[in-house]
Amino acid sequence: MYETYGKQADFYWVYIREAHPTDSARPARHVEIEQPKTYLRRQEVAITCSVNLNLTIPMLVDDLNDTISRTFDAMPDRLYIIRDGKIAYKGGHGPRGFDVAELESALVRMLPKQR
Repeated sequence: MYETYGKQADFYWVYIREAHPTDSARPARHVEIEQPKTYLRRQEVAITCSVNLNLTIPMLVDDLNDTISRTFDAMPDRLYIIRDGKIAYKGGHGPRGFDVAELESALVRMLPKQR
């Protein structure tokens, strides 16, 4: 979607708190990351994640108070469209609640019509 609409809309992915770090009560088996204790460490983990997933979308990193995550009810992950500073689309909690086709349809309806 980023490759298709990236010239018509701004795309970002936001790295938030680890959902299942190794130092939690419910660690993920496939992730070997402790919950970052400093912002610098959170940035390092975010960069590693971006590189390992081959993401080309610009990245933002939430602060250690989880301001973005709390504001947008983003745990464990979520898809949004923000238009003119307001939420125009709010997807379900991911990854099971993601509906990428619905997101794309909402985005297309909001984009200016091509002539």
